[in-house]
Amino acid sequence: MSRQCTHYGRWPQHGFTSLKKLRPQSVTSRIQPGSDVIVCAEMDEQWGYVGAKSRQRWLFYAYDRIRRTVVAHVFGERTLATLERLLSLLSAFEVVVWMTDGWPLYESRLKGKLHVISKRYTQRIERHNLNLRQHLARLGRKSLSFSKSVELHDKVIGHYLNINTISKLESLPERRSGCGALNSDKIRRWQT
Repeated sequence: MSRQCTHYGRWPQHGFTSLKKLRPQSVTSRIQPGSDVIVCAEMDEQWGYVGAKSRQRWLFYAYDRIRRTVVAHVFGERTLATLERLLSLLSAFEVVVWMTDGWPLYESRLKGKLHVISKRYTQRIERHNLNLRQHLARLGRKSLSFSKSVELHDKVIGHYLNINTISKLESLPERRSGCGALNSDKIRRWQT
């Protein structure tokens, strides 16, 4: 028996245990709660599955439109309880404008806050969803790649979001004003 054969017999086991040791953060540490203001936060949910398409696993997350990074994320079913968990993580941040799609639970939960429901202002987070599907095969809709356990599904996607967030924040210059096509006149009109 050659040396190479014994090496291949041990390799997958080491890779699998290292994934189990991942401890991704649900909230980015690069934006300081209370001191930094998030001018525009886009929120969305993304579908995935574990084992079979009937075992759905949803990724809920908030995306900072200015810094172009994920602020916080949670996994769970597509219910109000999962949305509440995400909003509790975001409560430490001062968010000026919330931008979401037309899912009714967003509207009911963000009542009284400056909330914009429009596909026009959720283009960046939708593009981020596409990037996630392209980079992580386990999020593909029609793919032979899928997660076999909920634990690894959450850890791998969470770790990817952490790594992606850190690299983007280090490469972007600090921008504190502006919100894409959104300016102060539009914000004042929405508030009245």
